[in-house]
Amino acid sequence: MKVHIESLELRLKTPFRIAHGSSTVRHNALVQVGDFFGEAALPPYCDARLEDVDNYLRSIDFEKVLAAPRFAIPQRIRHLPEGPGTAVAAVDMLLFDAWAKSMELPLYALMGLDPDSIPPSVYTMSIPASLNEHTDTLASLLNVPILKLKLGSGNLDYDEEIVRITRKYFTGRLCVDVNSEWSIPDALQILPRLFKHDIEFVEQPILAEELDDWHILKRMQQGPVPALIADESIKNSEDLLALSGAADGVNLKLSKCGGILKTLDLVSLARSLDMTVMIGCMIESSLATTAAAHIAALADFVDLDGITYLAEDPFQGMTYDKGRIGLSEQPGLGVFDVR
Repeated sequence: MKVHIESLELRLKTPFRIAHGSSTVRHNALVQVGDFFGEAALPPYCDARLEDVDNYLRSIDFEKVLAAPRFAIPQRIRHLPEGPGTAVAAVDMLLFDAWAKSMELPLYALMGLDPDSIPPSVYTMSIPASLNEHTDTLASLLNVPILKLKLGSGNLDYDEEIVRITRKYFTGRLCVDVNSEWSIPDALQILPRLFKHDIEFVEQPILAEELDDWHILKRMQQGPVPALIADESIKNSEDLLALSGAADGVNLKLSKCGGILKTLDLVSLARSLDMTVMIGCMIESSLATTAAAHIAALADFVDLDGITYLAEDPFQGMTYDKGRIGLSEQPGLGVFDVR
């Protein structure tokens, strides 16, 4: 059976700026096994590289896995070898595609989910180089249902001014993502100020690695603040349990969590801990974002706008229309290679 891996270059329409830096291109890993594809996101801040994904592929006997009776494929996915989360996610999504195609059903139908129940996706604005640039960009986005602002510019006053200007023109639902940039004192200072601007949630306000800091922040809060959503801080069930009572919700991404199956497990755990759930994405093609969209009906919030930033999408799959996600009735993931 043919097993192939290659670098997948994704060029962006415009530079995308977050607290970690600015980028105009991302290099992911595209995995092909037979007629099935998977994608591993490899952002600059991710530890895994293309060779790590390649090494992981060599640890799997795909002939054996795909020769299993179709009802046994989910069990084979659960028993995949341990490896980098993004590599496991790529294999997981291609095996789920194979399973659903063997059942001649779209994956969402096989899972008993209704794509019409997917919440509207946020549209994310990167950190603007200037407030004038922000105002100009905002003018074209006044009709999106829910807008997410990237903050973490290094200047709290500038961060708040981005939100203030947005609220001057935008009356829809609004949230922000800080990508770990604020310290605890920064967060304590600015969170009450953001609450006054009717912010639904603040995503990853503080450093990802220090999970105890979430509890310190929670204990030190004074007055009302927006809900706090953990992203980079949570990759597995241990992280999720550690943040119980400190984070109000979690952003789950297939590449971060290790694929569809592990993400489904984390959704169940988050619900048991009374946490809200977001299904998100990285800068990925329609291959990976469509895989995530198949389980997005389970979420309270959805952030699957990554494909809208691409200058050219090598795959055709889910549709994105002013925040509304659409999925086809084709078997499997319903994704097609259009390179």
